[in-house]
Amino acid sequence: AAGGRWRLGSIMALPPVLVGAVFLAAVVGALLVMGYIAWRGSKPSDFFQDAVGATYELELAEQEIDVYYDLKEKLQRQYAPEALNGAGAGEEDEAASGGEGGSEPWTRKVPPEERQNLQKALMHRLVSCIGKLDQVQRDKPGNWKLWQTKLVSERYWGSLCDAEKVVSQEIDACVAEAEEIEPGWRDHIFPQAVQCYRMQKQQEHEKKMVKKAVEHEKKQKEKEVKRKEVEKRLEEEDKIRQEKLAAKMMEKLLREEEMAASSSKKAGKSKAAAKPKAKRK
Repeated sequence: AAGGRWRLGSIMALPPVLVGAVFLAAVVGALLVMGYIAWRGSKPSDFFQDAVGATYELELAEQEIDVYYDLKEKLQRQYAPEALNGAGAGEEDEAASGGEGGSEPWTRKVPPEERQNLQKALMHRLVSCIGKLDQVQRDKPGNWKLWQTKLVSERYWGSLCDAEKVVSQEIDACVAEAEEIEPGWRDHIFPQAVQCYRMQKQQEHEKKMVKKAVEHEKKQKEKEVKRKEVEKRLEEEDKIRQEKLAAKMMEKLLREEEMAASSSKKAGKSKAAAKPKAKRK
């Protein structure tokens, strides 16, 4: 009993500072464990990182961009060489800003047909950029949620935002080029490009549906051919089976007839042998 009171007294005699330190250490340890568990739970797996990638992949349509600038430079050298030197840059800016000072855009010196080709090249360039803008705008909301939950890295999210800026800058450049080609066109080229992009997507969808229908029809024809082949094979097998069965039945009938004929002959011989015996009696 005395020993028990001593231990109780010893516990009760612990300094309050030590008790507080032990309690604080326990709380800190629990928080660290919880934080580690939360960190491990929010950390993406290696498989997820490999699937998503380190950065957001998006490339502008460099071919369409190069085609436009090559055609523009060719037309400038051929019809407006002054637009290529530094002196013509100020006139170009005036023309792009609305033709102030009475100057005309250099494209007015270009024949209408070739100017239309330049407009088409710019439209192709902008339409290809609309596709990239559509891709970024579709991918951004979902990746924002993943970024909020730390399933994608800051680097990946930053590269997606940078890609969106690059696409926006390319669209702005196309709009500026439209104003340079035809003053006032900058107000209409973007909705026109959006309409062209939608028409292209609709045509692609229709082509896919037509291709799918053709493939489906082809598969149905192949199934029909196979079905007919199976039916023909089954008919032939049934015909052979019926012929074999008929042959067996014929053999059976012949054997029965032979047996019947043989029995008749034996009966006739027996009767013929029995009649003379009767006379001798």
